[in-house]
Amino acid sequence: MSEQVQSIINAVRRLDAEQFRELTTALAALEGAARPLVAGSRKQLVDEIRGKYRYVPTSSEAFMDRKREETAREMRT
Repeated sequence: MSEQVQSIINAVRRLDAEQFRELTTALAALEGAARPLVAGSRKQLVDEIRGKYRYVPTSSEAFMDRKREETAREMRT
C-alpha cells in the first residue's frame, strides 16, 4: 500500500463519529449512491439482501447437509 493511502487510512481512523458520517455521506454523493453507508443504512441494506435471498443456504453446514442427502439418494438408486 502506498504511503499516501496509508496516511489517508490513518486520518480516517482518527475521525469521530460525526466526522465519519460526514465523510461517508460525501463519498456516497461522489459515487452517486442513494444513501450513505453508515451503520444504520448498512444494517438496512444487509437485512434487505437477506430478505431477498433468505432461502439460499450460506453456511458450510447447510452445504454438507445437502451433499449428504444427495449422496444418500445416489446410494438408493
